[in-house]
Amino acid sequence: MCSKSARMLPAAVLAAIAMVATAPSARACDIPASVQTIDPPGYYDDASGYAEAVKPMRNFVSRLNAAADKGDWTCALNLLDAWARDDALMGHISGYQGYYERSWAGTDFAMVILRMPQAFRDENRARFAAIDPWLERIASATRDAEAINRLHNNLVYWAGLDLIATGTVTGNSSLFDSGLLRIREGIRDIQPDGSLAREVKRGNRALHYHTFALIPLVLAAELAHRRNIDLYRENGGAIGRLARLVIDAVEDPASFTKITPIKQELFPWTFRDELCWVEPYYARFRDDRLAAIIAPRRPFDEWRLGGNVTAVWGVPLP
Repeated sequence: MCSKSARMLPAAVLAAIAMVATAPSARACDIPASVQTIDPPGYYDDASGYAEAVKPMRNFVSRLNAAADKGDWTCALNLLDAWARDDALMGHISGYQGYYERSWAGTDFAMVILRMPQAFRDENRARFAAIDPWLERIASATRDAEAINRLHNNLVYWAGLDLIATGTVTGNSSLFDSGLLRIREGIRDIQPDGSLAREVKRGNRALHYHTFALIPLVLAAELAHRRNIDLYRENGGAIGRLARLVIDAVEDPASFTKITPIKQELFPWTFRDELCWVEPYYARFRDDRLAAIIAPRRPFDEWRLGGNVTAVWGVPLP
């Protein structure tokens, strides 16, 4: 999400957006008509117009993630193949929000493929002849999007995750390395107190955007670890500092006043599914405080990360 102001949105609009983002499809194998261009108004500029404009793409993502959650890999492959052959989402974008949406969608598509059993991917390698280049086109457009690159905030980190996830899926080292540059920018941005200066400037949404920024940093660190790259150690363990800052705030929201005196407003999903980074983070570090945060919130479901994050990254709690 991008904020040109930090004003509150009407509760009914927030609920409608959340429903669009998370509603499961009862007919996961129906393939929606491809969306050629994703070009909604800005999230904060026109909330109802935004929610309406993203519905078709989010409907596809919902069906794709539902198929992944069911382990219906043939359905997931059919969905991706159909949109790949139509070169979906690659039409002209006139505003700025569409670049963010396409980046998030590309991340989700790659994360769904990473959920697929390797044997299934090997058996259907010919089908990926259309899908892989399409994912690379989305990632390349994200890499080159000045609407993202100029921001130097959480959206750059999300773009980095798109590039890393796509590079992991397709074996494209150039995309992976471009993503790594963006994730490392995010790691360098983390201050000694765990804060992100550009996200502090978000006013009453600063805590939300610290949480939101942590998702791509943690997931990218996990994917990079598969290549023996330890991003958790960089900048003096910066990801851990940001994680501890957010954990403190989940346990005691008032603790965030050490970062900013502005009263914080959270979206309904900020301390719910957008805490999904806790699953891989807990699996790796077993932070004692996270078990109590995770237990009442499982399963975590994030539309940008291929659906049920708990099913993919979660480990048993004590």
